[in-house]
Amino acid sequence: MQKRYNISVVVPSYNRKNMIKRCIDSILAQTYPAFEVIIVDDGSDDGTPEFIQNTFRDDERIRVVRQNHKGAQAARNAGICAAKGEYIAFLDSDDEWVADKLDLQVQELKKKPDAVICGGLTAQEDYLDGSGRIVSRKKPFKMNGKSGYVYKEILNNNSFCLFQALLTSKKNLMDVGLLDENVRAYQEYDLAIRLAEKYEFVYIDQPLFIYHVHQGQRISGHPKRNIDSKEYLCHKYQLEFIKQLGIAGLTEQYKNLVKRCLQSHDKRAVKYLFMYAMSKINLVYIYKK
Repeated sequence: MQKRYNISVVVPSYNRKNMIKRCIDSILAQTYPAFEVIIVDDGSDDGTPEFIQNTFRDDERIRVVRQNHKGAQAARNAGICAAKGEYIAFLDSDDEWVADKLDLQVQELKKKPDAVICGGLTAQEDYLDGSGRIVSRKKPFKMNGKSGYVYKEILNNNSFCLFQALLTSKKNLMDVGLLDENVRAYQEYDLAIRLAEKYEFVYIDQPLFIYHVHQGQRISGHPKRNIDSKEYLCHKYQLEFIKQLGIAGLTEQYKNLVKRCLQSHDKRAVKYLFMYAMSKINLVYIYKK
């Protein structure tokens, strides 16, 4: 008898009443059915939980978990802890999966059940034209994904494992201590580092989901939050950067921080320029946790 892989899908959501149906529909349309869908509502005040319960009340696989507004990482952790499936997949509430996403990943799980399975994406820009109609334009997005034991690769600023494409066991996520709720940006990068330290990765080199870029949305839309998180991760993994990549690995992190601070006119540019210069002559300051 063929093994059944019970997959719990965790969807963090905050005020997504007008977008979340597309997301849930893409999960329910999978050629390999999900075991359950856990929508973690992060304190919405637009009626999102009620909309989900009314729209999908006939599908017993869908559960809504509510919490006060704590952020996406806390919402994902709540979903992981509530999950009954052996495996966990994630999807953001404004994105969607391609129809065979889970099917493709299950084929890899059959060969490597303890692996972290991820893959590529298609970016789709949604905007209003002159007549007020929603127009969509798809853009190719090349991920430099790798398979195998990729710890050094990911530490070296190659974060190719996005939440929407990630599938791994609940056991793996619990073993690495769940998601770090202090990380407000580069959240996938943080989780990928900790997973890659212990587990093999399998990268599927084809789009597994559609990433929707909404009109006016920019990746750099929260520069201070991005710098804060990059700084936090630089301190958190500084010894690993040195151990795995040498001082040059930490130097690269400082260089990246200098660039981001200058782009955002953040005064911390002076601090990290000094640390960058010191690291070039093999002098580094080790932060205490």
